[in-house]
Amino acid sequence: MKLNSKVYKQLTNEPFEKHEINGKTVEFHYMDDTPFLTQFASRGRFAVWTSDGKDYKVLIESTYYEALKPFYEYDVNVIWLSFLDNVSIISKKINMLFIIPTLLLYAIGAILTFVFFEAYTLQILLGLIIIVFISNMVQSKVVNSKVRAENQKTQDLIRKHIGQANFDELVKAQEEHYQKYFSFEEVEETSEVADQEVEAKPVEEEKEESDK
Repeated sequence: MKLNSKVYKQLTNEPFEKHEINGKTVEFHYMDDTPFLTQFASRGRFAVWTSDGKDYKVLIESTYYEALKPFYEYDVNVIWLSFLDNVSIISKKINMLFIIPTLLLYAIGAILTFVFFEAYTLQILLGLIIIVFISNMVQSKVVNSKVRAENQKTQDLIRKHIGQANFDELVKAQEEHYQKYFSFEEVEETSEVADQEVEAKPVEEEKEESDK
């Protein structure tokens, strides 16, 4: 399953860590060294998994990685890759169950309309479009529900592997990193504003003198 494939292609620098898992390569790249830091970290996404459909590259902010390193150890990545593979299978299976029947229904409906109900072509085609739209909504809900269940099962496996206490500590560390990161950004922005105000004062004074 391809994940953020455009990002994957742009991660061409040397990874700081690499794992080989079941014939797949998992590379780790610091987000700090890429133009994606602002794009992802500013939205609270400190780790982004990408894939070309076979191998994986993990784009991760450096301090986040240090704070949650056990979450990215080899054995945990084995569990997580299994989750990603299962999600891919689930997605493909459900898509096939919905897409093929929907397309067949639309095609048959369109043909019958043009042959037998030409006077009602617009109404029937609009009805078919609505059916396709509803089908897509249901499909999306089913996929999301299955993925959430699979995600919960994966989290339980990781929790069992590293231990409940360690898992809770990492969750706490994750929250602390989030708070610290954005607190730092806020302080940095405030400092910049203060610097600008200090720099502006002499200009104002010069203006007053010239007015005199």
